[in-house]
Amino acid sequence: VRTASDGQVEAALLSVPGESEPLEVRTGAVVNAAGPYAGVVDALLRGGGGEGGGGRELPLQNEVHAKAVLRDDLSAVPGDAPMVVWTDPVTLPWSEEEAEALLEIGGFEASLAGSLPGGFHLRPYPGKPHSLLMLWEAIHADVAVPREPPEEAELRGSLFAELTLRALSRAVPALGGYLGEDGSMTANVSVDGGYYSKAPDNLPLIGPAAGGPRGAYMCAGLSGYGIMAANAAGELLAKHVTGAPLPEAYAAGFLPERWESEEYRRGVESGAVGKGFQI
Repeated sequence: VRTASDGQVEAALLSVPGESEPLEVRTGAVVNAAGPYAGVVDALLRGGGGEGGGGRELPLQNEVHAKAVLRDDLSAVPGDAPMVVWTDPVTLPWSEEEAEALLEIGGFEASLAGSLPGGFHLRPYPGKPHSLLMLWEAIHADVAVPREPPEEAELRGSLFAELTLRALSRAVPALGGYLGEDGSMTANVSVDGGYYSKAPDNLPLIGPAAGGPRGAYMCAGLSGYGIMAANAAGELLAKHVTGAPLPEAYAAGFLPERWESEEYRRGVESGAVGKGFQI
């Protein structure tokens, strides 16, 4: 970003593959909506093109989240069934030999032999045959993600699908039909995923970029609600950029500058400040 002498954004400089010089886009405003890379872009904006940037690093965190889609050839779950969420802790249905083998491996594998957090869920998708969307965040909870994450999230792939299927078979026993006698998964399943970007208070960051030049804004940290909250987040951001009146009820609570306050940070850590809901 290049700024004028008064600290106002006047251009964005974009690196173009194969070009030695950056592409200059003249603008009075730039928006950091970089998802899992929002923290990295925020650090660049705080430099302000050398024009008085500063402030504290935003405590944005990235988490790996995955989903598995199973083709329900056995019609184990009715196509018109509602979303099913299991919130209680669960012990997976291992044989005695399998549990002993997991304990011998140690680490993540050993944890699978004991009680695991709930939160796994499924939702049918229509079709012939219909499909089941399956999720269980606990399977990637131990995966550390650097501040600048890899383009492709580190997923446990078929293992994630099998573990989620085993857990869901506790809630829907008919899903056990996709597990062979040797414990292997026989279902037709595809897995993909990516990152949830979030702040420690589970509230989005929408508004002027704290510590950045005038004209720099942020819309990030939607904590898994990106699609659901996109319209409202975009509308609020547009009000900031255009100078329109802001909603008094909630706009201030989403400002990135709240993390400049040491009192706010301590309040979040101690639990004195309420947190948004995390899915």
